[in-house]
Parts: sequence; C-alpha cells; structure tokens
Amino acid sequence: MGISNLCRGKPGRPVDPPDGGWGWLVALAGFVVSACSYGVMRSLGVFFVTWQDYFSVTAAETGLIQSIITGVLNLAAPIAGALSNRFGCRVVVMAGGVISSVGFVLSLWATSLFHLYVTVGFLTGFGYSLSLITTMATIGRYFTTHRLRANSFAAIGASFVSFAFPPLFQYLMDEYTWRGALVLIGGIVLHIAGFGALVRPILLKGDVTTNKTPGEVQESSAQSSRLSDNNTSLTLTTEKHSLTKVVLDKIGSVIDIRLLTEPRFLLFCVAVFLFGFGRFVPNIYIVPRARAFGVEEYPSAFLLSILAIGDIVGRASVGLLPEWPRFRRADQYALNTFLMGFITLFAPLAKTYVTMAVYSACYGLLMGGCVPLLYSAIAEIGGANRMSSALGIIMFLRGIGNLAGPPFSGWLRDITGSFDATLLEGGGCLVLAGLLPFVLHLRVFQPASTDDKVGEHESDGTRLSLLVAEREESNTASTHNHETSVVIRETAV
Repeated sequence: MGISNLCRGKPGRPVDPPDGGWGWLVALAGFVVSACSYGVMRSLGVFFVTWQDYFSVTAAETGLIQSIITGVLNLAAPIAGALSNRFGCRVVVMAGGVISSVGFVLSLWATSLFHLYVTVGFLTGFGYSLSLITTMATIGRYFTTHRLRANSFAAIGASFVSFAFPPLFQYLMDEYTWRGALVLIGGIVLHIAGFGALVRPILLKGDVTTNKTPGEVQESSAQSSRLSDNNTSLTLTTEKHSLTKVVLDKIGSVIDIRLLTEPRFLLFCVAVFLFGFGRFVPNIYIVPRARAFGVEEYPSAFLLSILAIGDIVGRASVGLLPEWPRFRRADQYALNTFLMGFITLFAPLAKTYVTMAVYSACYGLLMGGCVPLLYSAIAEIGGANRMSSALGIIMFLRGIGNLAGPPFSGWLRDITGSFDATLLEGGGCLVLAGLLPFVLHLRVFQPASTDDKVGEHESDGTRLSLLVAEREESNTASTHNHETSVVIRETAV
C-alpha cells in the first residue's frame, strides 16, 4: 500500500455504518482531539495577565487571542470539510495536529502581541479546525444507533481536562516562563497527530451513489461530448463553461454544495446561527452581573466553575438518552436548545447568589448536552455520507454567530445600562433556535418518497450514461442534418 493510500485509507468495498467496532477508537481520538483543542483553549486564560503585563497592552487586546482562535476554528470548518473530502480524513486530522502544535512552538520567538495573534490565534485555530471538524464528522459516519453516545464520549474530553490544565499551565509558566510553557503545550497538542492515525476513513454504501461530485459528472459529460469524425477529423464541442461555472465545479469537487439547495438543511443552518449568536451571553455576563449585585469576587468567579461542572455532567449523561421514531436527535437538540433559552429568559429574576448558582448549574447542564446532540442532528439532516460537508457549512455559520453575538450583547449592555437586556436577547435567540427545527416536521420539509429518493439518488454512472446518450443522440442528429444540407447543396449545384 502506497503512502497516499495509507493516508487516505480508502477501504476496498462499501459497508453499512458498523455502529461500533473501530468506530470506538475513532471516538477515542475525538476525546483526545477535543481535550487538546477546546480543553487547551479554555485554559489559556492563565496566560492573559502575564501577556498583558509583558507586552503592556489592554485586557481587550489580550482577550482578542481567544476570539481569533475560536473564530478561525469555526470559520475554517468548510475548508476542513473540503480537505477531508479531497485528501482523506486521517491525513487532515494529523496535519491539523502538527499545524496547531507548530503554532504554539513558534510563539517562543514572539516579540509582540500581534505575533501571538498569528501563531496562537490563527495557526493554532486553523489546525484545531482541521482536526476537530474532521474527527467529529468521521465519528458520525461510523455510528447510527450509538452515534449520540460516541459524540458524547468525544465531546467530554474538553470538559474532562478543563480542571487539570489551568493549574498545570500555571506550574509550567512558573517553572519555564510563559515562552517555555507554550512550547510544552505544543508538545501536548502534538498528541492530536498521533491519535489522528486512529481516524480511519470508511466507505459507506451511501457513498457509492455519490462517489462523483457534481463537478466530476459535468466534466465527464463534457469530455464525452467531444466527438471526432474519422472522415473529416472534425471535433464537435457542445458545451462551453463560463468562469462562474468552472469555479462552482471546482468547489463542488471538494464539498457537496447541493446541501445549500435543500430547505431542511438551510432552515437548520439558520437555527444553528441563532444558537451561536446567543449561546455565550450567560458565560460572558454571569460573573459581572453577580458583581453588580454585590457578590464578592471569588464567589462570583465560582459561578463559572458551577457552569463547567454542569457542562461535564451534561456531556456525560446525554449519551444515555434513548431515541424514539417520532422524537429523533434533531428534535432532542431543538428541545435542549429551547430549554437553554427558556431558563435564560427568566435569569433576570435570579438576584441572590443561590438562584444565580442554580441557573449556572442548569444552563451548564443543558449546554453540555447540546454539543453531542448537534453533531448527531447534523448527521440526521445532512446525511452520514455528507457529514464532512454538512458539518463544515454549519460550523462556519455558527462561527459567524459566535463572533457577532458577544459584541451585539455588549452594545445592548452599553445602551441600556443593564445586564438583564443581554440575557433577554441571548435567551430569545436560543428559544427561536430551538423552535425552528420543529418546523422540519411540516409536510413541505419532509423528505421525498421512496420512489423519489431512488430517482434522486441514482448512481452517477447511470446519470453519466444518460448524459452521454443524450449527447450522442444530439450529435447524431446534428451530423445527419449536416449531411442532409451537404446533399441539398450538391443537388442545387
């Protein structure tokens, strides 16, 4: 087996999702990738005060590192999906681990905060996107019944290390300075590349009908339309591609853009955007709101710890949820999101420390359950065989929401002078994000009938044969007309 085949790991024959087996090793890789990406990102806060003093910058400028790494992770998701479709999931995950590790190591020579924006922010965020998005997409292809449990196991990695990494990073910084600590963190992150070898691609039976992208089918049909006449050596060209069509063909060759033509998928994209717009409002403002009510500094900060504990419990327990035929994972995700928004709408009523702690625990519990449910819902709506493309598009839109939501909520806080307005805005977005997926049960959004599906998902070979037949028939007619016109001219002469 050559290096290319080893990296891409294409199996010999298509299979049904095994719903276990090697898939659990892929889930283990997801656990490590989640721990080394989101787990590390959550713990970088221990460096912020040191960076602020060392580079003599403001807290807002230092905090921009966290925004860059989170934004790049989400916005680069379509690129991760496209590269996975083009080169295979294993090599993309391993490459992402190397890139993110290099981002930390290059910070050793940082002379300005802008240097950290590029290395820790952009490079590491891009590497995280390649690794995390691709791994979670592959997990969705390996599982059906146990998909939620596998996603839950993988997602809990970030929460599991969130308690261990902050004191570890502080110790490394005290012993080796912040530069040395970042190099050692780069070594920790490099484990993604090692565990990425476990992310073995799988060829599903559903892939057989879509093993050629729209661009490849059109290119093949265009090639078949160029016929040569043995007598006249005349080449007939029947199709000219415009620049726009060529670009779309290239995009279609690495990511399934047909998803953007499906109403079910588009509606779910809107719901996920709203989720990203409102999800971080409680995380950002729960502590300053508590301080505004006179709660002391450490008890206020502990509210985030309570939220993190709830997050761990939520990620661990959501995998135990059963699935009902009329209440599937997309419905469970929608209900979970709706409840997040519902309790947030009532969060302004929490004016004592006890009620604030109860809200933090409940919100963390629901937020932890949302992540595994989202991955499972994407596999249901987009299809397991298109998981990379679907996840890339949805994470991109969620990333836009994540970037736009906090500044908007901050603007509300400034013009109203109250944290309650931000909570109401975030809660409203989450409620709407939870209600929209239930609209998918309307008849207009229901999948086509079995007969329609057969026609819709016919193999590309059949499609290509029909296209070639049409081309040949058209060209035969054109040739016949040409011969007829020649005979007429000769007769006239």
